[in-house]
Amino acid sequence: MDINTPHVWTSKGHVPEESLVFEPIWEDTPEYVKLRLVYKLDGEIVKESAHVLSKRGISSEAVQQSLV
Repeated sequence: MDINTPHVWTSKGHVPEESLVFEPIWEDTPEYVKLRLVYKLDGEIVKESAHVLSKRGISSEAVQQSLV
């Protein structure tokens, strides 16, 4: 195993990250935009992360009421 190459632990042991299939999945709704970053090895998801951006935010009234 080369320590200079990023590896991911999977059910098949440590594999180089470059051997994984990368699949970005976007979901755009009126409330949010979500990006899921999925890495697969032989069809099995071995790494996944998600990033969500709220389009609506929270109202200042809701925050003010919780602080009172």
